[in-house]
Amino acid sequence: MIFFEKPHSEVPALCVEAGNHGRNRSNKVPAGSNGFGKNELVIRDIWLTVKEAGNLIGITDRAVKKNCKNGKYVTEMVNGNGGRQYRILLSSLPKKGQMNWRKKQLSAFDHNIPELSSSSLDLTELPELYLQAPDYNRRKYDKYYPFFQSVGFFEDLKLPRLSELKELIIHWNREHAVYPVGLKAVYKLAKELREKGVEAFFGGYGNNRGKHWSFGELRKQELDSVVFGTFRKTYLQPSAPSIRGCWDLAAEVAVRAGFPAEDKLPSPSAFLKRLYSDLELEYGVSGKAAAYRARHGLAAFERKYGHYLDRDDSDCPAGYAWVFDHAQLDIMVKAPGNERLVRFWISGVLDMRSWKLLYYVLKTSTPNSQDIIDVYLGAVARFGVPGIVYLDNGKDYRSKDFSGRSRKVRIKHDETWMRSVLGQTGVARVIFATPFNAKAKRIERWFLKLHEGFERILCDGYTGTNTHARTTELKRIIKRGCVLGYEDFIMMLDLFIDYLNSKKADKRSKLQGLTPDEAFSRFYQERPMLDQEVLISLMGRTGNARKIGRNGYEDVEVSKRIGYKALYWGTWMSVWKGRKEAVYPRRDLTQPEKAYFFSDDTHEFLGVGYLDFFRVRSLAKTAEEQQTLSEAWASVNDERKLVKHAADIPLAGLNGLEVFKMRLSEQKGLRIFRNGSVKETVRLQSRNTGTDGDAPNMKELDDLNERMIRSEAQSIPESDEWDM
Repeated sequence: MIFFEKPHSEVPALCVEAGNHGRNRSNKVPAGSNGFGKNELVIRDIWLTVKEAGNLIGITDRAVKKNCKNGKYVTEMVNGNGGRQYRILLSSLPKKGQMNWRKKQLSAFDHNIPELSSSSLDLTELPELYLQAPDYNRRKYDKYYPFFQSVGFFEDLKLPRLSELKELIIHWNREHAVYPVGLKAVYKLAKELREKGVEAFFGGYGNNRGKHWSFGELRKQELDSVVFGTFRKTYLQPSAPSIRGCWDLAAEVAVRAGFPAEDKLPSPSAFLKRLYSDLELEYGVSGKAAAYRARHGLAAFERKYGHYLDRDDSDCPAGYAWVFDHAQLDIMVKAPGNERLVRFWISGVLDMRSWKLLYYVLKTSTPNSQDIIDVYLGAVARFGVPGIVYLDNGKDYRSKDFSGRSRKVRIKHDETWMRSVLGQTGVARVIFATPFNAKAKRIERWFLKLHEGFERILCDGYTGTNTHARTTELKRIIKRGCVLGYEDFIMMLDLFIDYLNSKKADKRSKLQGLTPDEAFSRFYQERPMLDQEVLISLMGRTGNARKIGRNGYEDVEVSKRIGYKALYWGTWMSVWKGRKEAVYPRRDLTQPEKAYFFSDDTHEFLGVGYLDFFRVRSLAKTAEEQQTLSEAWASVNDERKLVKHAADIPLAGLNGLEVFKMRLSEQKGLRIFRNGSVKETVRLQSRNTGTDGDAPNMKELDDLNERMIRSEAQSIPESDEWDM
């Protein structure tokens, strides 16, 4: 500790004889206030009258007596000229009153102190202030007083010029690393010294000690539950009210419950500190974390205080697990072919093990299931079929065409899975991420890198992530048309993606200092590859299951798009005419000229169908129209020939005429063998069919029929007209 030399003799120590000793002294002296404690004045039992105490504090005698009655000071009662009088212990007065008493004692002892000008500080107060200040308030003095003394601030209360002061601070911090100072803090303290005096060298912590009720006193008065309970219940609301607003509400409730209006409750910070402590004791968790969860919700709590699972990728080879998602870029670009400004959507797939972006697709409209299928099959064509795919929870990812899952429609698992792209390509497992949980998908982190390192860096055309980030200057840039063209944007995006795939990671990260490309090559295990024709067949959306009609498969959805009846035909469909089994197609709705058909029962690939195969022009004027007409007629004639030949093919067996000939031959006693030879056999006895037991001949049958006709005619009544 450094002290300046005083122009007067040493400051005397106070003795027990100082002050006014009355009779009937009370022993109610607070612990620590009597003696030479480091946090208190060097004062022993000094008792003051009411008038003396009022002059030191700056209040009236009546106010002093009221404070004595309320127990704010340590007092005793003595017999005086006017009767019983209060005597007040000096150490129980506020620090301001104690300092005023000390100044009077010093001025009475030393008469040689020169008068100080208004431009200088009264440095004689420093020893006493240092002795009475707690350790935590002395640190400010230990840090700044030597520096201000070294720069000559106390001579005229002025700091050196800015450039010189900066050099002095740099030199000072090099030699005093324990207590470094800052330029802004030095200017601030110099201003406080000019306004407040040397008291600015000491911290102000604990100045309000003893001025507020304690929580213990509130418990004694049975006010703690209603006062603190009001604060706790209000503060832990999801609307996140301010601490001051909650404290004011608790104070209002306290007054209504009987708390004296002129007294003070514990400070708002004390309420908050107790709240954190109570939460820790009651639930065994961090009080700050519990309060943050109650005020800001689960998602905010998870981001700031929640645990996270550290995934170990050692058992996941590169190319085995893929993560899908899409995002809208926060940058305006000129659309291809015109000057319209658009924001592109990017749909991508990321390898989970190597963090390498495998494939992506850009679109100006919101992505749908077809875009996701295109991204998936594009990556499959390059790197093979994955074992696991990790998908977003959106409805476009839950489509039956892509993943085979649906929220609203419950379909048989096998049918749904086999009719999906993932099922037909052989993906073993599909995982859907937790809704509204961005950290569950690693590709979200990759999109953040794209945003920070590409979109914000380009600036021209940057829209910002929200209205607050979309400044007026950014709007002006877009309005002036200072944006990238489509071709330049695509080239820059490809370059940046290549940069991310070739950027080395930190050695402590999961990639251990490798680039995504290097990690993919090192940890890659060969995956099944698909034929190009199979990939093309899987790129379309599935249609409804229907039977094959006369002219092929009728696609209702394509019919709505093209405006007339859409029929697909392939030569293989001739076999499926009239069958009960249904088929379903896969086709691109934007280019529906070709479709790939599968069996609805076995999901087996059947063949390719072509749109409007039998649709021809009535006049067929051009050569192309005539060629289409010729091909259609050729297909019709081919089917006719096949049908005709199918009926004319000679087969083993007998037709109806041959069967009757066989019966007639057997009637005549001839026997037809399998080789076609005829041999006479024993004549068979005719069966009895008449009433006399003998077989009637032809003449007898004719007579019988004539008699029956004659008898029926006699039974008909005579009339002019037949009743119809």
